[in-house]
Amino acid sequence: MIEFLKVVFARLGKAVEAVLEPLRADPESDHFRLSSPETHTTTIDGDVGWGRRPPAVVRCPRCGADIDQRDARDDIDCSRCVAEFSHEDFPELALQYLVCPVCGNRMEHGQRHPHALDVPEWATCHGCRYHWEFRHSY
Repeated sequence: MIEFLKVVFARLGKAVEAVLEPLRADPESDHFRLSSPETHTTTIDGDVGWGRRPPAVVRCPRCGADIDQRDARDDIDCSRCVAEFSHEDFPELALQYLVCPVCGNRMEHGQRHPHALDVPEWATCHGCRYHWEFRHSY
């Protein structure tokens, strides 16, 4: 009977190890980063602050073309016509979408305080679960 219990416990131990192994952290891996604590999300990766805003695509008010703005502080120049805008003009331009800096997908974005701010306050990529937040004081 004791031999039987040893075999059962040994097999049970191997089963528990098989279940726990994928959940253990790999100290060599750099592919998994938790999002910033300020974002209060369960996403895998994330950033906070206007300076870390994902790349944006805005509509040119002169010709209707899409204009890429890679960084929040870059000037906005239309490659199709002669329109040029300062990065400070961003709120006046029609935002088409934000681009995920991790996987390149379009991000869902929105505002929590539309009467207080005229820029996006958050954006989430449903492809890779990246999340960006405008800096807030909670």
